[in-house]
Amino acid sequence: MKRTIVALLCIALAVGSLAGCGDKDKNEVPVNTEAKAEDKPVMGSNGEPQKDTEEDQKEEEKDNTENAVNTGEDEKSQDAEEEKDADMSEDLTMTTLKSSAGTIDYTSLEGLDLEAGGHIAVVVKSTKTGYWETVKKGMEAAVKDLNKKLEYKGDDKIKLSFEGPSDETDVESQINIIDAVLAENPGVLCLAAIDMESCQAQLETAEENGIPVVVLDSGVVTGTVNSVCATDNKAAGADAAKKLSEAIGGSGEIAVMAHIESSESSQDREAGFADEIAANHPEIKIVNVSYENEEMSVKEMAAKVLEENPNLKGYFCTNQMTADEVLDALEEAGKEDMAVVGFDAGKKQKEAIKNGREAGVIAQNPYGMGYATVVAAARAWLGLENDSFINPGYQWIDAASLDDEKLKNYLYE
Repeated sequence: MKRTIVALLCIALAVGSLAGCGDKDKNEVPVNTEAKAEDKPVMGSNGEPQKDTEEDQKEEEKDNTENAVNTGEDEKSQDAEEEKDADMSEDLTMTTLKSSAGTIDYTSLEGLDLEAGGHIAVVVKSTKTGYWETVKKGMEAAVKDLNKKLEYKGDDKIKLSFEGPSDETDVESQINIIDAVLAENPGVLCLAAIDMESCQAQLETAEENGIPVVVLDSGVVTGTVNSVCATDNKAAGADAAKKLSEAIGGSGEIAVMAHIESSESSQDREAGFADEIAANHPEIKIVNVSYENEEMSVKEMAAKVLEENPNLKGYFCTNQMTADEVLDALEEAGKEDMAVVGFDAGKKQKEAIKNGREAGVIAQNPYGMGYATVVAAARAWLGLENDSFINPGYQWIDAASLDDEKLKNYLYE
């Protein structure tokens, strides 16, 4: 009997508990026993979580202040960049290009209505020198101006690819790069060939696929090209001969250190130099002409020339790398007073001019060359006319003009 009464009491208690649970608010969110009460945000009247402490509020104010400062800095940086771009239009590199490049204004983007998402492919001799880095800057500026003019953004922007081997003597690597680039079917190819006879098959492939080719810096012997944008290298070589003649007093033995012989620019600079010496400087004798190669470094070749020609009075170097190496060889040989005339204007040559170790340099216009090449490439892509030869010009820079503000963009690291 007692057991029956106890059982009835248990049942009654269980029913009461269930009834009590059923009375709770049906919309109440079940409690997560793993969550801590302090993790729940307190909501304010605006629907946003309230800051629990004064420190939290101060932190938020600090973040807002920093964001405002960063935004201001970004805007200032953008303004400075736009101001810099605007200044370049009046820079000597660009005004020279505009006035003397050819019959067409290669600083103008008028009529260059390229299709959105296009690809301008560039393959150069090397991506590792100040000269080619400055060419790239000019190209990037032109593409940026094009995208701004055409109001292209995101995926619609005109794309610029800039590739090349690390070594200016590596013909095989450059050929492989050209093949890979052509496989991407760009709208136009801009090419600076290491070897002017090596690209015939690639130029034929480009022509077969309707890809126009604009050559820069150095020309090619075979194949169809739309235009060549390059320094007048024979004229520049002749001017270098005149300057070296002045530096050695009009008589004596001199030597030439040229970059890779298969390059048209190298051949033309050496030829222009030699022709000027032969025609107008009878008291000067060229005792050696060496070309950059894979068998011996330029520095080693220069050291050998110095050893074999103890009466040497001057050296002409046809590009930045050869000039840098010859200057090193002269320093090691203790002949830092020898007259040197170089090409291009990197850091080492600027220091040598300041220190009186180099008479001066023929400074090309790589920024203008890069800009003009892109404009010519866009015109070729659209079937517009280009000059067959585009001359971006050059400048003679020596100790007297090294700090001339107008020439600063002909100098690069």
